[in-house]
Amino acid sequence: MIAALTLAQEVLTRSEFTDALPQNIAFAIIAGVMLFSAFKMVTTGNVVHAALYLMIVLAASAAIFILLGSDFVGATQILVYIGAIIVLFLFGIMLTKAQLGDDDSVSSERRGMGALVGVLLFVVIGFALVDTYENIEVEFSDPEPIAFTPTTADVDDLPTPVIEALGLEGRTGEVEITQADFDSLEPEVQRRVPGAEVFGNNKQIADAIFSDYIVPFEATSVLLLAALIGAVVVARKE
Repeated sequence: MIAALTLAQEVLTRSEFTDALPQNIAFAIIAGVMLFSAFKMVTTGNVVHAALYLMIVLAASAAIFILLGSDFVGATQILVYIGAIIVLFLFGIMLTKAQLGDDDSVSSERRGMGALVGVLLFVVIGFALVDTYENIEVEFSDPEPIAFTPTTADVDDLPTPVIEALGLEGRTGEVEITQADFDSLEPEVQRRVPGAEVFGNNKQIADAIFSDYIVPFEATSVLLLAALIGAVVVARKE
């Protein structure tokens, strides 16, 4: 018992564990909210409540993407799925005059079949993930590269962290920021220097969507519009 407590204390005091502790706590909270909402989504008898629980699930998944550093994917998750898909679902529910209260027609037999399909999907997806990534070691990528062009800027226009890092307190007028000055700064401060440009996944994804994949991107919006018009046509009175 004492040996187990000693081992647990050593693990909890390791630097790599304590550094990641806030992220782990945030992930645990988000994952718990997602699992609870997913369970309520498939067990509630109210179709409107199911759509709202689905919205919480999608919001939690977006939060996980942001927690992992994929802020572009997280923002896209919010804009596309929560801002468009869920609204489309709610419009379809309202326009097709679906039952807004609890639906008594949802029998235990249907729930059992749904649970069976869910378990089978979980087993298949779990097996595929383990078989694919079992022997792959996670590698953390380097910070996004930052390009810089030497420039001249007014001290009054520079952010306070940049002024403090370059030792420009008390100075006025324009100063020249050289490549050597830029290289001496921390990455967090470098991002705020005039003339700095961050090259990373966000820029690459955005360039790809609005250049190579602009047609599929716009076709998706047309598809959503067609679905909404179809719901209006089905729900309209003769």
